[in-house]
Amino acid sequence: MAELKCKIKQMLEKNELGLEGQFVAYISQDGNLSQLSLLLRALRLQPAGLRAEISEPAPEKDSVHQQAAAETGPGDAMQAAPLDAPALQADSADAESADSGLAPAEPNVNSALSPIHPGESSAADEAEKNRRAEITDVFNKSSFNDPKFQADNARAGQAYQSRLSIISNHAADDVQFKAESFKFPYAHFYFDAATQQIHGMPEKAEELEFSFQYCMHQETRTASCKINVIPDPRSLWKVIEPEGGQLFPKAHADFKCIDLGDDKIAAASRRGRSHEHGGAFRDDDFRIFNIPGSQWSVIAVADGAGSAEYSREGSRIAVDIVQNEFQRYLNEYTIAVINEDIKNWQVGVQDEQTNAIAKKLNQQFFNVYYEIYRSIIAQIEQQAQQFGVAGKAFSTTLLAAAVCRHGGKTFISAFSVGDGAISVYGQGHVRLMNAADGGEYAGQTKFLDRSIHQELGARIKIGCFADVEAVMLMTDGISDPLFETDAGLSNPQKWQALHQQIEPLLQSENAASALLDWMHFFTPGHHDDRTMAVLCSKNSA
Repeated sequence: MAELKCKIKQMLEKNELGLEGQFVAYISQDGNLSQLSLLLRALRLQPAGLRAEISEPAPEKDSVHQQAAAETGPGDAMQAAPLDAPALQADSADAESADSGLAPAEPNVNSALSPIHPGESSAADEAEKNRRAEITDVFNKSSFNDPKFQADNARAGQAYQSRLSIISNHAADDVQFKAESFKFPYAHFYFDAATQQIHGMPEKAEELEFSFQYCMHQETRTASCKINVIPDPRSLWKVIEPEGGQLFPKAHADFKCIDLGDDKIAAASRRGRSHEHGGAFRDDDFRIFNIPGSQWSVIAVADGAGSAEYSREGSRIAVDIVQNEFQRYLNEYTIAVINEDIKNWQVGVQDEQTNAIAKKLNQQFFNVYYEIYRSIIAQIEQQAQQFGVAGKAFSTTLLAAAVCRHGGKTFISAFSVGDGAISVYGQGHVRLMNAADGGEYAGQTKFLDRSIHQELGARIKIGCFADVEAVMLMTDGISDPLFETDAGLSNPQKWQALHQQIEPLLQSENAASALLDWMHFFTPGHHDDRTMAVLCSKNSA
């Protein structure tokens, strides 16, 4: 028995079979080695005889002694002691024993020749049963029945922490990890004994393998596990330049800031990740300007339809016409008349005078927006005819607002076609100055065309408010990821959260460029062009 253990240990040390290190380490333990020796002894390994039994037919005629030996030889012993250990096959074990010089066990001829009466059991039978139990116990404890562990997936560039979960049929309470034994390929990974969690900062997408030790049933065992590090979605987006020679090229980003004395207007627009990845131009556009010598400012943002070939030109046409028409309308005379009406507007009061003023101003701005609408349609159709395409190739949305800050009041006249948002924010309250046009499916909206002629009046809103901190206009590239739904757009808390984010940027020296950087935030599923313009007070609390 001792000689057999020695031979097995030598085989394990050489490991010419290429067995897994974990299995070799386990079997090499003295107790397990003794059990394996019992197994091999029970198998009655005889290299030459077993090989002959498998490959050669039994002789038809032989001596009685040869027949008796054949009946009680290795084959009969294997039948008497079947094993539940598929990892050990009779032919491979036979070959290895021959190569390693293991001496074949002597066949138990006496027991084979001894008569066994029905209902009786011999001492050899009892010993054989005991050996089977011991052998089964060895393999129940072997590495094939060790716990299997799993760690959560990680994401490149993001802090990682995860518990080791047991995914096999083992009780978690039976396993105690040895924190000092964890070996990771990177120094910044470690196992925290207090929290029983793995911590680290994966830098790249890969399959990260690590090893560790644990205690189970008063035994120390070794295991390994893998962490699947998936790439940061942001790293998958490409930045591709549009092909040269295309009509209506447009810069990938634009920003501008206007100083209004007590107020300022900051605006920015940038190409979305989807257009960067596809090598397309930015479809959004904006215009901001102040009427010299007055408290009047005009803001316009437009979002060209992604499915329209020349929508980037359509958005430019729309905001340019807004600027041209308001610069023509807001002259010295009209400003003086409108300012007087705003002075007499009683904020929060529905008296007869205020209602009359509101009705008058609404009609006046209707005339302005009608001219804007008519001019945009005319110019788009002219461009479409020139290039031999349909007018919808220039499809665009439009959000426009004329704002006057006068005597502690903020008057706003707004016009909208399509999605996005126009809001008046102050002291935690928000007033929406547009109703976003949606469709049956996400991303659907209306665009400037002749179909909205009859509903033009419903698309114009006016209001006069006190304690206004900011007037904000934005395309859906910003409103969709920040507010998600119509209910979200009506939620004052969401607008407050947005204002808290951008207020420090707006008060900075480079407010417009800071706004441009901010709007490059990452939200899964939202990669459209983004444009935003904000009129706000300087140094507001």
